[in-house]
Amino acid sequence: MRPATIAILACCAMAAFAEEVRHVPAKAGVWKRIEYDRPDATPIVFGGESRAKGVKASDYCVWLDIHYADGSKDWGKRADWRQGTHDWERTWAAYQPKRPVAKIVVSVLKRKGTGKAEFRDIFLERREGRGERFGDVRMTLKPFADADEVNYSLFAGRKVVRKSERAASTFTFTPPPDGVTVWTASAMDLVTPLAVPPAGAAKSISLSLARRERESAQLLVSCGADAGLDGVTLEIDAPKDAAGVPLDGSVKWERVGYVPRKPGYQPHPAAPDEREMWLPDPLLPAAPFRVRRASTQGAWITVFAGPRAKPGIYRSTVRVVHGGRTLASVPLSAEVLDFELGATFALETAFSLMDGFMRAEYPGSWREMKRQAIDVMLDHRLNPDDISRTSPPDIDDLLHAKARGMNRFNILNIVPEPKRDGVKWVCTADPDAVFSDGFYRAFTARLRPYWDSLKAKGLDGMAYLYGFDERKEEYYAGIDRMWRRLQADFPGLPVMTTTKMFADLAKGRTNTFSCITTDWYCPVSSSYDEKTADFLRACGKKVWWYTCCSPVHPYANMASLEYPPVEGRLVLGYLTWLYRADGFLFWHVNNWRAGNAPMDESDTYFPEWNTWNHLGVPGDGIFLYPGKSHILPSIRFANIRDGEEDYEYLLRAEKRLGRKEVESIVRQIVRSQTDFSRDSAALSALRKRIADHCR
Repeated sequence: MRPATIAILACCAMAAFAEEVRHVPAKAGVWKRIEYDRPDATPIVFGGESRAKGVKASDYCVWLDIHYADGSKDWGKRADWRQGTHDWERTWAAYQPKRPVAKIVVSVLKRKGTGKAEFRDIFLERREGRGERFGDVRMTLKPFADADEVNYSLFAGRKVVRKSERAASTFTFTPPPDGVTVWTASAMDLVTPLAVPPAGAAKSISLSLARRERESAQLLVSCGADAGLDGVTLEIDAPKDAAGVPLDGSVKWERVGYVPRKPGYQPHPAAPDEREMWLPDPLLPAAPFRVRRASTQGAWITVFAGPRAKPGIYRSTVRVVHGGRTLASVPLSAEVLDFELGATFALETAFSLMDGFMRAEYPGSWREMKRQAIDVMLDHRLNPDDISRTSPPDIDDLLHAKARGMNRFNILNIVPEPKRDGVKWVCTADPDAVFSDGFYRAFTARLRPYWDSLKAKGLDGMAYLYGFDERKEEYYAGIDRMWRRLQADFPGLPVMTTTKMFADLAKGRTNTFSCITTDWYCPVSSSYDEKTADFLRACGKKVWWYTCCSPVHPYANMASLEYPPVEGRLVLGYLTWLYRADGFLFWHVNNWRAGNAPMDESDTYFPEWNTWNHLGVPGDGIFLYPGKSHILPSIRFANIRDGEEDYEYLLRAEKRLGRKEVESIVRQIVRSQTDFSRDSAALSALRKRIADHCR
């Protein structure tokens, strides 16, 4: 084994660290702190070697947390190894500090996952680059093209430059049968361009839905290796019952869009083969589409039953048309059940639609596009909310949303107003900035007239305040004092928080004053504890829950494009009902990163769309996509909608059968947060059993 690399400018510290990790089996990781007597901004080069057996982890890398001399910080600079199984593999990265560096915390990680890893020769150097090339990532430019795009970094002098070039393709695939095959699949299944029709693939669509409900299915067109198709479209007859009466509702279709699969993602056991470089998610307006050779293109079909739809089975035909010729006729049936979902949503939600990102993407038309986004969210039975608001929501928008089913909204995030224009969002603030008398006076001076306006419009019963996003115990005493003042000054206005209070209380790490120091608690789903939640509810509190970039497998989540869409349906519906969570929060639906221009809706592939995520969770915070003329929904959003509808089914069945009986049915496939079926057929069968008790 080679001697450990000695770090320049930190040789003693890093030599000791390297000796610690020369050949270390890793359960979670090891770390070392390096401090500098004379801070400077010399580039940082770091990495090391590892070998792995079956590694699937949230983080499998050398990870740096950088502390600057001025007190600011830069977290999560990383050099990743490939996951899976491999012999000794070297990784390295370079980073140019923004300011003089006082301290670096180096971690070697294999955490939040499975498998075994060993590390050796971990190094950190402070030096300028010598023109080295590193971090090569290869992906296809277009499906099944003869050239790949190779992205890499070049480290020269004090700069790290991102480069891109084309190279001969190394991409392999198994083409579907020659000719054209039209088949169907559940909306809960992840169907990629490399998917081929399975043996016995369904050739029809059968849906069931209550009044005021939407249900979807996928229609797939697969081409063989010889040629593709241009200008394919769908024609759908109006659904009618046996007496020829049209459905009171609608049926529409959308094109499935595909975004690049960038390496660096957290793997999921149910994810597509690693050779698949495109993942489905955006849903584009109906228009003629192209099916590439040796690929599958999806169409998304959604049936809506209006509030006056008569119970019964409605039938239709979906024709796949190309060049004036019908390639296939797909029977569609939709059974309208003899009950309806409420005009107001049953589940309280807080999915954040953020104005700052809307303004940045559509500077000249952001209000128009925001109203479009609001309507998309309402179509998916989600409150168009924003926990990070620093300006109260427009009351006309609230009245519009209330008329379409909204049940909750946040007025303001408890943070100071931004001091400059163009701030996209504000998460939280330091204790000194929010727990002063001056801040309280300024905050309530803004809140008072708006609160009075809400009362005049009958909206006050839906409102709440949000604050202290994921903060820890240093905030608790200040929150307690502020909450008591708000209770006295604004009776009836609850405060919700995602602080660590709930988790600390569940683990016995905090005093019981935490039980009375806010109105609504919202822990991450993996920290949810039923006994603690029941105790808090007995104190008159609510306990929501949330997911974000975590938790990862085996928990259910829908944050990543890598996760099966069915998980979004499960976590919003069956799991939320099973664990009695009072609501569901997700931090963002339009986290559109700079550089991702609005999508050109003329095609279904978006090679320029950057899905890379520094946490390995591509798609996190992006459930809506910005089109040039439309706010585009997504496959994950459709499954979230279906989960909300399932939740209402469960509430209705519970009223008729009792909690214990319905729970015994649900637990046949949803046994715990980490033990549940992802099989779409099993979930459909469960839903049918529940629906039989909702009529």
